[in-house]
Amino acid sequence: MENGYPNCRTAIISKIHSFFCSLDPSTYIEVAPKVEFWIEYAFTEHSVTVDELVKQVSRVAWYNNNSRASVVRFLQEFRDAPHRSKQAKSFVDDLCTYVLRWFAAASAEDFSTDSGIHSGSRRAAVGGGHGFIHAASFVGYLIEWNLLSDELVRRHLVKPLVAHHYGDRGDFQRSTRAMAVYQLFAIARNSLLQGLLDPDDVQACFKTLDTKISLNGIVGPDVTKLDVQCSTYPDASHRNVLTNL
Repeated sequence: MENGYPNCRTAIISKIHSFFCSLDPSTYIEVAPKVEFWIEYAFTEHSVTVDELVKQVSRVAWYNNNSRASVVRFLQEFRDAPHRSKQAKSFVDDLCTYVLRWFAAASAEDFSTDSGIHSGSRRAAVGGGHGFIHAASFVGYLIEWNLLSDELVRRHLVKPLVAHHYGDRGDFQRSTRAMAVYQLFAIARNSLLQGLLDPDDVQACFKTLDTKISLNGIVGPDVTKLDVQCSTYPDASHRNVLTNL
């Protein structure tokens, strides 16, 4: 197929990516079957490899749109369908792992130095600090929909995000990290706090949440309203701490 249509790989990847970006609660029933068709078609016709599709589709995680929850819902339902091909299942698993590992790498960056989207940039955080926060939401949904193993989350999530940083410079850097933690807990707090994270990780997250969140003059969500349940950090006044977990 590639010999007859040299640009087929680009066209198919672009089509799949655009459909992922179009997924939201109002379009899901209409768009999801189209995404399913094109992914299976691409692998059946050998026009796209799993690695190629993973790298391109993964950028959806960093975008500021309303599709993240719907994309993750699609990935879970697509992977678990009984007729799914081996390559298609591998695509979902590899995509989820790729996003988590890329998010961990991005957490090492200085977000204050880059707020724009740089295609082909060597920076991991596509879209700078704001893209990093969007990706945190996406990772939260991956956890909530059971698309990441506990072992992967423990290895690649919290410690790279908060536990091994020192001396973040500037309010933007600290606020970006705090907002990312906020998004993770807002979406996947039950999964994160009921056995997935160890007490030291939870404490590091709560300390990060004590940061005053303000990005480019826009004050973020009020962390005092974030209702999380944990007995390992009882002195935090803005947490609803329970002792029965």
